[in-house]
Amino acid sequence: MPVENQKKFKHRNGRELWNRYGYFVLMLLCMFLASIQPNMGSANEYINGHILVWYIAVPLTYLEAGLICSPRSLYSAARNGYLLCFILAFIYVLMPLLARVGSCLLVFANVNTWLLKGMEVFYCMPPPLSVSLVLTRLSDADMSTSVVTTLVSHFVGILVSPLLLYLMLGASTSLLVGVNLQEIACSTLVPFGVGLTFQMAFNNLHEKFRTSWFPQVLLLVSAYHWFSEAVTADSSALQAVDILLCVLIDMGFLYYSSACLGQILITGICWSLCSRWLSKAILMASLYTIMHKSVGLGGWILRGAYHGSAHGAAVNLPLAILPVAQLLLGSLLACWMAP
Repeated sequence: MPVENQKKFKHRNGRELWNRYGYFVLMLLCMFLASIQPNMGSANEYINGHILVWYIAVPLTYLEAGLICSPRSLYSAARNGYLLCFILAFIYVLMPLLARVGSCLLVFANVNTWLLKGMEVFYCMPPPLSVSLVLTRLSDADMSTSVVTTLVSHFVGILVSPLLLYLMLGASTSLLVGVNLQEIACSTLVPFGVGLTFQMAFNNLHEKFRTSWFPQVLLLVSAYHWFSEAVTADSSALQAVDILLCVLIDMGFLYYSSACLGQILITGICWSLCSRWLSKAILMASLYTIMHKSVGLGGWILRGAYHGSAHGAAVNLPLAILPVAQLLLGSLLACWMAP
């Protein structure tokens, strides 16, 4: 009898571990498959990853988010001006300054200068449109806060990021270059509004049809595309140590600066202050917005600022590698914080 109980206990623990960290394992599996067959997910190959992400994954993610949120919770999240100001200041002031300080220190380590410029560009970018929503859903955080903070931060970043790029790097690019506001609205606001309408007409529709798995699958598809882009990125002009430092810097900087889990001097203080006036669900939703950067907008800005430059490959490499590290850390954190 004790032996049978021990086997049942181990089986139950194994199942609980899979239920909690299974999504992170699937994310690692996507990275492994992308390293073996990157042509399936990279742009301009068998499957156009950009179209798949922009016209399928993002709209359907916002459609599912609309089925969850209520007008009252959205209004409450939009009224939280202190939280919005904190997130915008963290994304567009604190993180670029930390990236600049880190770059100045790494210059003395003989790291590729143009690679460091690419990292500074990366940390000036706004959050992506769908990643934080999926991670919020995965960890059962506040979806309304995630939607409001993500959309506000992204639309503000469309105007602020080129200005930051000019102030920090002296690389000028016109505002709204390569940005189609109508396209962004049709991919986010329109499907979200449709989902919200269905939610008000048919209460708890997402529970009846169990739609929670849907955005998670879409994020895995998007992750496969981003992993494929990272594998096929042009790094011929860089040394192996530069690429390794690029990943290690993101692991250290993002995990301690953005994830609010260990950085004592900056983020630890922010975490302590925010936890006094924010609930755990709202704090986690805000955290996922802060943790990630938009790859698409970064590519548009870099094409406008460094078009024809001989150092274009080095500048673009962080936008291919760093989102991979961010997504892995974000999915691990979401699995860890999931109920």
